[in-house]
Amino acid sequence: MNPIRVTLVEDNAIFCFLFKKFLEDYPSRKIVVEVFSDGKKAWDHFVSIQGQPELFPQMIFIDINMPFMNGWELIENLVVNDFNFIKEIPSYIVSSSKSSLDIGKFKEYKFIKDYIIKPIDREGIYAILDKYQEDLL
Repeated sequence: MNPIRVTLVEDNAIFCFLFKKFLEDYPSRKIVVEVFSDGKKAWDHFVSIQGQPELFPQMIFIDINMPFMNGWELIENLVVNDFNFIKEIPSYIVSSSKSSLDIGKFKEYKFIKDYIIKPIDREGIYAILDKYQEDLL
């Protein structure tokens, strides 16, 4: 069984470390994790692999509040520039923001599966991964 390619776009180093560790320890399937510390780095990466859809993530988690390019700007750039993988894979917002503005904005993007408020624990991540695998069957 091929590994699942997961991308995390997040500027909090501690969250990134824990998230990556949880995914690496996922017992049901191997996970390959790419981590970008801001939306601009993720955007540059996606542009660099534009003609190679086999390198696109199969699941993505995006923080909202980051330097250089925030999560909303990254999502909008992907949509406007026809990176349709963002609409075809499980996409999640992961944020510490409980702002009704952010939660309302999330609802504008019908393809985003959920708005997850940090902290997220191992069981929460595993439940998302388990659901993803069930949906593949």
